[in-house]
Amino acid sequence: MPKKNHPPQPASDLQGKIREAEFKNILQKLKDGKTLTARESKIAAEFAEQRDGKKKLTQAELADLWGMTQPNIHKMVKQGMPMDSVESATAWRKKFLEERTPADYNEARTKKALLECEKLEMQLAILKGDYEPKAQVREDGIRIGAIFTAKLAALVNDASGALAGLDEVTLRKKLHERTQQILSEIKYELEKP
Repeated sequence: MPKKNHPPQPASDLQGKIREAEFKNILQKLKDGKTLTARESKIAAEFAEQRDGKKKLTQAELADLWGMTQPNIHKMVKQGMPMDSVESATAWRKKFLEERTPADYNEARTKKALLECEKLEMQLAILKGDYEPKAQVREDGIRIGAIFTAKLAALVNDASGALAGLDEVTLRKKLHERTQQILSEIKYELEKP
């Protein structure tokens, strides 16, 4: 049977059909529980805009319009601000700001003042020398531990031969003397800069 020759379709109509086929594939991918690529997400958004006949408002556009940063707009969206139009977003924002009480602002100011006081107290402690950085405390702890470890190891090595065969009274006296000597050595080591 001979093939029918169809007249060539206009390029825009052909592109539309390709986009529609791509959109159907994207929908099937979503139904299958698969993740969309950035390109596929963009195609889906564009197709929905064309179908609905309106363009969705972006957070960046609204931020520029209101003279705010995009992260601030994002926070409001997370709190429920609609993004379907500037009018609905503006109405939501106005209502949101009216619902906030002076107590909310006073509480925020109090928290800010307390944090600033804590910061100033920390700076004063540093200037007075009452504050040691965590790294310095850790370093000092390691140094102290190393000194004690070395001195205790020396006691074990010295004591085993020097104390062998001594009676209990002499043994205690020798251990006490050696312990006092080690404590004075530790004190000397700790006082070194």
